[in-house]
Order: sequence, then C-alpha cells, then structure tokens
Amino acid sequence: MTSHSVTQPLVLGVAGSPRARSNSRLLLEHVLAGAVAAGAEIELISLRDLRMGSCLHCGGCDRTGDCVVADDILRVHARLKQAQHLVLASPIQFAGVSANAKAMIDRAQAFWVATYILKKAVSDAPGERRGLFIATCGGGDLRVFEYAKPTAKSFFNSCQFKYWGELFESNTDVPPPVSERAELLARAEHLGRELVCE
Repeated sequence: MTSHSVTQPLVLGVAGSPRARSNSRLLLEHVLAGAVAAGAEIELISLRDLRMGSCLHCGGCDRTGDCVVADDILRVHARLKQAQHLVLASPIQFAGVSANAKAMIDRAQAFWVATYILKKAVSDAPGERRGLFIATCGGGDLRVFEYAKPTAKSFFNSCQFKYWGELFESNTDVPPPVSERAELLARAEHLGRELVCE
C-alpha cells in the first residue's frame, strides 16, 4: 500500500498484529487512506512479515545511534528516519502491545541513544513529526489501553515523534465486526487527514 512523490510528506504505518487481516490493521489502513486523501505519501510495514530479532542489549549502538544487528529492522529504521509522521497499530495482548510491536520498540534502543545520549536529530523531515497510536482489544476493560500507552509514547519520543493522538477500540470480539463499524472507520480516515493537515 504505497503512493510515491518526492514532494509529499511520508506517513509510515506499522502494523504490529501477528494476524495478516486484523482489526488494528484495518483501522491503520483507513487512517492511511485519510492521509492519502490529504496529499501524503504512505507506506505500510507489517511486522509479521519481517525477519527481526529482539534487542540484544549489546551496546553496539552506543557510539553512533545506529543498530549493528543486520536484519529487517534496519529497513524499518531507515523509514522511521524518513517519515514525517508515524502510525503504530497493535492489538492489546496481556495489557500491552503485541510481541511483534514490542520487539520493534525494543530495537529502537538505537534511536533512544541518538536522542538522549548523543543528542542528535534522527531525521531531516521538516517541521513537527507526529505519532498516532492505534490499539484494539477484544474485551471491554478500557484500562488496558492506558497500560499500553506509555510504551507507545516512549517509542515515539525516542524516535523524535510527538505523541499526537490515539484511536482505541474495545469489544472487538463482539458484534458488529470492526469492518462494519462505519462511524469508527470514518473516524480513522478523519484522523489520517488531520495527521497530515493539522
């Protein structure tokens, strides 16, 4: 799901669900559709498709702010540096983000080093870089979103994105399916437009 132009801001969507067709990804796709309508370039990365290990805490990024482990996360890091805005989507699993999303976030240790230790910019993207967090859960306990939010915020901050907004949807295990929740899908597209235009 990509659109290309050198003059358009890049909105990077990261799908953290272990499922190919998931509720969180569906909402992400609608956000990205709104971003396209607002004139953005988009790219969607599905973490389930990547060969990506967890952070080794090897200290290899301590001097440069770049990860030294050569796997698919390096492509994600490159796009995080190029993106104007970031949308992270994940199901809630055990009151946190998915294992795929958490592995990617832990691998952002390199960005944390660049931001907080080396004090350097990680991107040449102009203006404010914004982060939007999408999360879904099958049950009705809304507290799980608040438990997961600090992890997303820390990730955004380390990668030098402002935590700009969130889209949370609970009770996805009960009817109607998310694909038939027209008001929710419209809200997702509206957020995508706002993310680019605000």
